[in-house]
Amino acid sequence: MIFSELSPRPHDTGLVTLLSQDLSEFDLHARAVLGLPVPRVRLHGPTASAVILAEREAERFSIQGLREALALGGDGGGVEVRLFGKPTTRKHRRMGVALAAGRSVDEARERARQAAAKVRITYED
Repeated sequence: MIFSELSPRPHDTGLVTLLSQDLSEFDLHARAVLGLPVPRVRLHGPTASAVILAEREAERFSIQGLREALALGGDGGGVEVRLFGKPTTRKHRRMGVALAAGRSVDEARERARQAAAKVRITYED
């Protein structure tokens, strides 16, 4: 197999670019589609993402823990949570990602994992 997925759209695994650089995957995708020049991309520093997964199928659910997740970034930010707005959950469905910056890649990864763990999906049915 040569490809595991081919999508003509920005992918959620690239959401880390919203925090890691000055031109995100969305900026770069739009420039490519429109035939616009792509300038040099400037990196902001070590950044990582961690997925927020559903545990089971449900039509009614809520998201908890956003305040706690964002607080891991401290006063200077460095942690963001992006929720995908899915109307239902399925087991292992990607419901969002936590993005985090750090002084090192390991620190960014750990902070992203901690933030994702703070976000909980509460099932109502």
